[in-house]
Amino acid sequence: MKKIALVVHRYGVEVNGGAEYHCRVLAEHLTSRYEVDVLTSCARNTLPWDNAYVEGMEIINQVNVRRFPLEKLRDDIAFDELSKKVGKGEKEAEEEWIAQMGPCCPSFVTFLEENADRYEAVIFFTYAFYLTVKGMGLHLKNSILLPTAHDDASVRMPIYREVFAAPAAFLYNSVEEKEFIIENFHTENKLSRLTCVGIDIPERGAYALPDSVAAYKDNYIVYVGRISHGKNFGELNRDFIEYKRRNPSSLKLVVLGRTDDKMALTYSEDIIYAGFVTEEEKSAVLENARLLVMPSEYESLSLVILESMAAGRPVLVNGRCAVLKGQCLRSNAGLYYTDFFEFEAGLNYILSNKEAYCQMCENGRKFVEANYSWDKVVADICNLIEELKNTAGVEA
Repeated sequence: MKKIALVVHRYGVEVNGGAEYHCRVLAEHLTSRYEVDVLTSCARNTLPWDNAYVEGMEIINQVNVRRFPLEKLRDDIAFDELSKKVGKGEKEAEEEWIAQMGPCCPSFVTFLEENADRYEAVIFFTYAFYLTVKGMGLHLKNSILLPTAHDDASVRMPIYREVFAAPAAFLYNSVEEKEFIIENFHTENKLSRLTCVGIDIPERGAYALPDSVAAYKDNYIVYVGRISHGKNFGELNRDFIEYKRRNPSSLKLVVLGRTDDKMALTYSEDIIYAGFVTEEEKSAVLENARLLVMPSEYESLSLVILESMAAGRPVLVNGRCAVLKGQCLRSNAGLYYTDFFEFEAGLNYILSNKEAYCQMCENGRKFVEANYSWDKVVADICNLIEELKNTAGVEA
């Protein structure tokens, strides 16, 4: 069977992160067509990086996972100083900066340099981390970048211009991501495909709610993801507490995911922190929620929004994020807000208008069925790999 490699900074069923989850589900679905190697670090956590996993090879759900050890952990003070220099275009600081960015795995670079030709394609997840930056520096003819990029300050750092210039092809998560990257990095002449993840439509009632959530069934909204500044969770934390002060009721906010060490929270009896849950438990929580709320300002795609739609539940998203707003507009399965008062009005509208609510539920399921089938996604990626092979003259 032909082989492909997927490169991602962390990998594992217990790893909490959108790009990492995306890589895992894509790798598992691609095993129907290829022998799949995932090349990753030994890290389970990012802040700080660690060497939690054992170096070497293991098999997870038919995927060969090869882990490389971190040889340097981040020094936050040094990283901040280096970031200022790299942001100003000081190229002599870039090598140490990307090592500090992590996960710093020089043995990965050596392995890839020696073995890249064994693969039909090498697919890199996210533009920002050491593995992608160093891997793209090899200028592989069979490289595909799945950038997970959005319009923030880091993507405009000079070091990343070379990253976006290097791939032979791109996999874009959304219309908005593709337009942003083409506008800023002029990738319009590169081979590409749009929509590179599938969503399964869950069977209703297939899974039980976790005990921590069961008492609130049908009377909560839900947030799923990293509880971090990067996901703008602090704003949701404040907004929901203020919403409950102005709109007294028994409604709860259920929060699924791990909390970053540096994330300060304001606790409330109306916010239920359920922690990290299994995929089955997450499906049950989404299905029994009133809606999903997503406060993030920076996304290339929100998988959990699509999962909520697949579960037949509307979404309320931050309209300052073009990708989330676009998902709402194209699906007609939710509303978006840009400040607290729009958050309050949107939440009240969805919860109090039964006819509109039911229509959003139906629209979301139909949108996912029409646009995010795994059969279509796998076929599109396989076609891109073949097109890349024919164009670049990569040997089988």
